[in-house]
Amino acid sequence: MLEPLPFYALLYNLVTGLVSTEGLNWIRIDKTNVTTTERDDRKSIRKQKRAHHRLLRDMNIKCTEQPTQHLMICNGGLVTGIKRETLQCVLDPLISKYTLIMPTSKSYCFVTCSSKEDATCVYNYIHGRIKLPGQNGPLYVCYTETVSIIDYVVPDPAFPSGLTLMENFITEEQEKILLETLNWDKCKNVIDLQSINWDEHASTLATVWSQLKYRDVKHFGYEFEYDTNLVNPDKPIEPIPQEYKFLQTLFDKHGHKYAYDQLTINRYLPGQGIPPHIDTHSVFEDTILSLSLGSTWVMNFKKEDKKIDVLLPARSLLIMTGEARYAWTHGICPRYSDVIKTENGPTSQERGIRVSFTFRKVRHGECYCDFKNYCDTAKRETFIDDKTASGLESSYVHKVYEEICNHFSETRHKQWPNVTKFLESLEEGTLLLDVGCGNGKYLRGNQNVYKMGCDHSSGLMGICRKRSFEVLQCNCLYLPYKNDSVDAIISIAVIHHLSTEERRLRAISEIVRVLRPKGRCLIYVWAMEQCRNSQDSLYLKSGKKSKESEKINQSKINHERISECNLTLPIHENRMVFPQSDMLVPWTKRSGEHFLRYYHVFRDGELARLCTKISLASIKEVYYDQGNWCVILEKCTKIIE
Repeated sequence: MLEPLPFYALLYNLVTGLVSTEGLNWIRIDKTNVTTTERDDRKSIRKQKRAHHRLLRDMNIKCTEQPTQHLMICNGGLVTGIKRETLQCVLDPLISKYTLIMPTSKSYCFVTCSSKEDATCVYNYIHGRIKLPGQNGPLYVCYTETVSIIDYVVPDPAFPSGLTLMENFITEEQEKILLETLNWDKCKNVIDLQSINWDEHASTLATVWSQLKYRDVKHFGYEFEYDTNLVNPDKPIEPIPQEYKFLQTLFDKHGHKYAYDQLTINRYLPGQGIPPHIDTHSVFEDTILSLSLGSTWVMNFKKEDKKIDVLLPARSLLIMTGEARYAWTHGICPRYSDVIKTENGPTSQERGIRVSFTFRKVRHGECYCDFKNYCDTAKRETFIDDKTASGLESSYVHKVYEEICNHFSETRHKQWPNVTKFLESLEEGTLLLDVGCGNGKYLRGNQNVYKMGCDHSSGLMGICRKRSFEVLQCNCLYLPYKNDSVDAIISIAVIHHLSTEERRLRAISEIVRVLRPKGRCLIYVWAMEQCRNSQDSLYLKSGKKSKESEKINQSKINHERISECNLTLPIHENRMVFPQSDMLVPWTKRSGEHFLRYYHVFRDGELARLCTKISLASIKEVYYDQGNWCVILEKCTKIIE
């Protein structure tokens, strides 16, 4: 029969709460209850055997039935939530010298004693007999031939590039004020991510109070839609409350450049978490801020095979930008305690309630980051090289316009008002060039301006000549005009027919080359955003389909296989929103004959970003006009550095 615990050890553990009175049946064996003891012994042996296999698999360390100086406490590791201090309180009354080794991410730990006798003492008094608070069963112990040679004091790895933690960002009083503004009893929407009608849910112009599967959530500014990982910038909700504005002042003070317009408040209870994720690139701008309130928790960062755990103290501000924002996942493991590092080595720390204020700036447009492997914008792009581009444009732009030129000309009469406004602003005697002039509708009117045009289509050039317009046939990538030779240029609905960024940039560069210094050009391209500020463009309005039918159904999009280019592109459904940038757009002649034209529709900011790459031009104006992105450039007298 096992000896009872020494009185001083039992009293010490009872006083400190390490052994409960209901667990005293583990300390003495009742001789009259032999069946229970045998059952417990069998359970103990099973636990030991499983621990033997686990230790051999994890660390190639063998267990032994013979006493050694080394012990493994099979279920006393950090991941079980047991603290280093708790085990020390159990061991200190028994032996005076020992080393406690607690590997991170393991359910077991090691004790190295100064002698076999001490190890035997610990084994006899702990194995199957001590039950710690919060644990389902007693501690189980094994002798081992050796212990882990891994240094249990793991140095903190370097933070990912772009990750910064500012401790004590706010005061305790400010933390108290923020927490007192929250009333989680008002959570009124229990969100079922599988069945919720997100369109209806997002349309309410009120604070979104919701309870997710893993945590309580509130949204301000814009609702983050968890089923798509997107926000709808055209459907704002209640703005960030005035009582939180002092945080924006603090952000400004520390040099953060955005006026944040989206706030998500999460409440995490012990045992809850959030799956690893990267905030969608195209939805939010670069810098994301997360303010931690209440309890200290650990957040996990991961990029491929690299893993970093970051301790987030209460009142700290986590700043994610660059690589940390775009390429590293971040998440919180759902558990009741965290492994933290102390001067004596890793230990377990229980979680309390954590509240996070996450501030983001909604992006209006697409992402052009350098982390293409993680970018939703880059993944939607169709890769087209220069050789493919030439063949694609020949078959799906040039040849098509030759076939449809007469019908196309019949549909192009009225000038766009803002283009006319630009033309009327030109001084008397100005020499104007229309690059991609089509049937010449912008070459008529304003007799005080000398106008000429060029286009790739011989059919359209023939129509222009019949109208006595001064035109020639050419490719917009190679304009046959001298440097600095014209006063003003327009290029309306042309550059979106070029299928690579390099070719689009080359076309704009050619326009700037031909312009004289101080000369201006106006460029129009088709916009991805055919609905802006809750207003449909004329292109969408002219469609006969109902508003409900205008939603994109990806499963119904047809595709065209372009065998000569080894390329497949989606076919756009006319008068519908665009699902992606590179598309084939149908044209139907009066005879019913169908053709497909290639288009690259521009996202918000894309045209301006392209123009900034041209050192000889400065952007004077960028605007949106009925489903088109437009830019006015002025040629500089010297190269802009």
